[in-house]
Amino acid sequence: MPKTKTYNWGFVAAGAMARNLARDLTESPRAKIYGVYSRTRQSADVLVRQFSGKVYSSLEEMVADPAIDIVYISSPNQLHYPQAKLSLEAGKAVLCEKPFTLSARQLGELIDIARRRKIFLMEAMWIRWLPIIVKLREILKKGTMGEIKLVRAAFHLDLPFNPTGRIYNLELGGGSLLDLGIYPVSFISMLLGAPKEIASNVQMTDTGVDAHFGAVFHYPNGAMASVSAGIDGQYIEDIVIQGTRGKIIVLGHRWWKLSSLSFQLVDQDPETIELPHIGAGYLYQAEEVMRCLENGEFESTTMPLDESLDIMQTMDRLRSQWKLSFPGE
Repeated sequence: MPKTKTYNWGFVAAGAMARNLARDLTESPRAKIYGVYSRTRQSADVLVRQFSGKVYSSLEEMVADPAIDIVYISSPNQLHYPQAKLSLEAGKAVLCEKPFTLSARQLGELIDIARRRKIFLMEAMWIRWLPIIVKLREILKKGTMGEIKLVRAAFHLDLPFNPTGRIYNLELGGGSLLDLGIYPVSFISMLLGAPKEIASNVQMTDTGVDAHFGAVFHYPNGAMASVSAGIDGQYIEDIVIQGTRGKIIVLGHRWWKLSSLSFQLVDQDPETIELPHIGAGYLYQAEEVMRCLENGEFESTTMPLDESLDIMQTMDRLRSQWKLSFPGE
């Protein structure tokens, strides 16, 4: 049997998301944490000591290293675009945290570079590979629920107000939409695609970012989706999908804890399905990146670039309604 290739990962930033992926990568025999670059040298040193690899003094140094196969970007939102662009121009496969960029214009440029140069690029919407979401898609594909007519999805957290911190800072791409709203918006996109019409309302903070919002998406076939997110209050939430012949409720109360669903057809008792995920749930997306590279694929069919662009365009449309723009977008 041929030996499975080991892929060397280079981490850009060393915060909580990077630690989650690093911890989960230890479960994969074909992944190696080869190096880390962080604007804070101390955090990079900590990640390397805990796992493996070496610390680079700059991103330029990291992407110039021929040993690096995959660059994982989990830096603050406003840095995704320039760091992903630099990595792609250096010929590195890129897995970039959501939100992919600040705007669809920025993402369109990255996609153009990746496709023109035939380099792998993917958004790190890791929940799409969680076992329970894979099962959900299998159920929907069978068609037993009928046509989807209504989806409800939300993500709200009560985050401490810090006007200079990332979440509440306009210059850092803060606000509820890009950090939390991306989850339900992407989930709805997975089921229904891009909306035809959007009606929304927003509450802004004194720092100029969105504190919370609510929106209704309308689709050509008559389907509707309700989406909301906020950084100023925490609520118990379920994800609800209503079809013409049944209903699915995805349980977990937090997007990073999705592990069960309730599936009920008309005139039948509900069935509960439990499918816990490994570790933090980040390993599955990493395996998808390595699988694609192994097969010579430059995009993932589970999180395709065209859909990532549609999602960014949907969020641009929301921000346009709110007259919200970010510096440098």
